[in-house]
Amino acid sequence: MTRFTYIYDNYCGWCYGAAPVIDALIESGADVTVMHRHLFQGANADRMGDGFARMALQIDRRIEQLTRQTFSDAYVQNTLGNPDEVLDSSLTAYAAALVHDQGASAEMKLAHVLQQARYVDGITAGNGEAVRSALIEFGVNRPLDEGRNHARQISMDAANLQSRFGTQGVPTLVMQTDGVTTQVDVSTYYHFPEEIAALAA
Repeated sequence: MTRFTYIYDNYCGWCYGAAPVIDALIESGADVTVMHRHLFQGANADRMGDGFARMALQIDRRIEQLTRQTFSDAYVQNTLGNPDEVLDSSLTAYAAALVHDQGASAEMKLAHVLQQARYVDGITAGNGEAVRSALIEFGVNRPLDEGRNHARQISMDAANLQSRFGTQGVPTLVMQTDGVTTQVDVSTYYHFPEEIAALAA
């Protein structure tokens, strides 16, 4: 039997770009576990006004070109254009942890809502109300902070898995078949997301 593990961060532009591929894999009925890596926190939480915005815009334009996922003007103006905006995915990591037990499909649907809020609607990463509102759609009406410890454990488990492949970044997709574990290059499926289903056959 083939199993997949997908490691992502809600505020990783490449993960946003890869979303249609992961959706196609989940929708194929494949056995998929998703894990939020929570990369953007502490020393990795860059402030836009410190020069990060310029680099992020270049990367986002490249992602948009390769994947056809939209990074809106509202995102560029309200998020990248705000010098005080900090790339901190903590609130969304806690939210992901609170729905994690509902399975990969639910967690990825939540990810889409949160990514839409950021990359299309231009909502700041610090807007806890937007994250809480997204959670309510999944039947979760709990303080975000209740997901903190679970989010930390998921992130640690994801990091341990990634260490086997010498990688720390996201997105990371791992496939296990007959006891053999390999890493899948998600970018191979950007233009034809539905083709990834063949891996689960």
